[in-house]
Amino acid sequence: MTREDVTSSASGSRIPESETYERVTVSSVPVSREARVSKTQVVGVDASSLDRLLVATCNLPVADGEVAVVEYTVRALGDIFQECAVGACLVPAPPPASGPSLGPIEQRVFKSLPHGEEHRVGPPDPTRLFPAYAYERVISAGPQGSTLHFASDDPRLDDDDSALMHVAQRAGLVLGHGLALAGMHAKATSDARDLRALNSHMVQAEKLASLGQIAAGVVHELNNPLTSIVAYTDWLLRKAGPQGEPDSVERLRRIGESASRILRFTRDLVAYARPSSEVPVPVAIHNVIDQALAFCEHVLAEHGAKVERAYADAIPPVRGMPEQLAQVFVNLFTNACHAMPDSGGELVVSTRVSADARTIEVTVEDNGHGIPLDHQAQIFTPFFTTKADGRGTGLGLSIVKNIVDGHEGDIHVERRASGGTRFVLAFPVP
Repeated sequence: MTREDVTSSASGSRIPESETYERVTVSSVPVSREARVSKTQVVGVDASSLDRLLVATCNLPVADGEVAVVEYTVRALGDIFQECAVGACLVPAPPPASGPSLGPIEQRVFKSLPHGEEHRVGPPDPTRLFPAYAYERVISAGPQGSTLHFASDDPRLDDDDSALMHVAQRAGLVLGHGLALAGMHAKATSDARDLRALNSHMVQAEKLASLGQIAAGVVHELNNPLTSIVAYTDWLLRKAGPQGEPDSVERLRRIGESASRILRFTRDLVAYARPSSEVPVPVAIHNVIDQALAFCEHVLAEHGAKVERAYADAIPPVRGMPEQLAQVFVNLFTNACHAMPDSGGELVVSTRVSADARTIEVTVEDNGHGIPLDHQAQIFTPFFTTKADGRGTGLGLSIVKNIVDGHEGDIHVERRASGGTRFVLAFPVP
């Protein structure tokens, strides 16, 4: 198969000069082992031509895609219509609406010339595929605009009632049907692939959920000894009294404070893991942010992240579910840490009341590697993730978006000019 530049088109529409066509060698057609029919039979188109067209229809390689279908069809028709030049203009199916835009869709042109006429050329004609022949007929082959072309010096090609055109019209139906089947097969294959990916993500999500339940049980079991540590530390401090040894009293005080801090953390963590009551209540957004930062303290420390709080004064409460709002910020803080440089990162959380006093805005920004522009439209899509090390399931930001929407709020992402990512959340003032 060879490739050459062409400037002809189908149905009178101009084909850009940048396009290429593929010349198909007739001798390679695997359609039929029957002997070639004579010139007289081809011009008249006997019943065997319809039989061979039926064989070609049954053997269309729809599983190999649209290009393979067109290549096969052109070869098969070149074998059936031996005295005709056969060609096709393929307009590929557009990508899914949710997929990335690849620019204008370019058509591809395929040609098969009769034996001995492979180098026959005519004067340039942007409206035809075969300007060297006296007659050329164009047949529609599908709703996307693909076309099938027949060219010959035989005037009967210009007769709609001729036997030749009778079979040619059916060949157009064959190609259109093959392209439709190829499109459906491609979509089914894509759906199956997405389903396998979805199943893999669901297995991982279930694993994480099970791990979370185990962790919640472990945390619950820690409460009893922590409570005992806090109680006995208080008893020892009271027994030592003001006359106690200063160093020993200070050590006891630190033990008590550390145990109390861990106890508060475990109780908050159990409350966070508990299913939400789904009853909105007034929530102090600063308290929720601080709680989420406490949950993420180990992740922040692991990545050497410095946290800056820029809270505005007199922020009114929002109405919502505290556990769900905490989950929003836990996910945002964790993602920010995973994107931070190894040398240490910065996490800035700021709040303010909007200029019209109708919403409370929370900004979470980091100095990480940022989100590529072509990914920003997909980051809230379930199971979309760019993490290749198994740290993400692609559900975090989707859940964040659902929770924010459930609170009648809004969230969007921006790329910082200095590098990094900025999430801006807005919650209505009750």
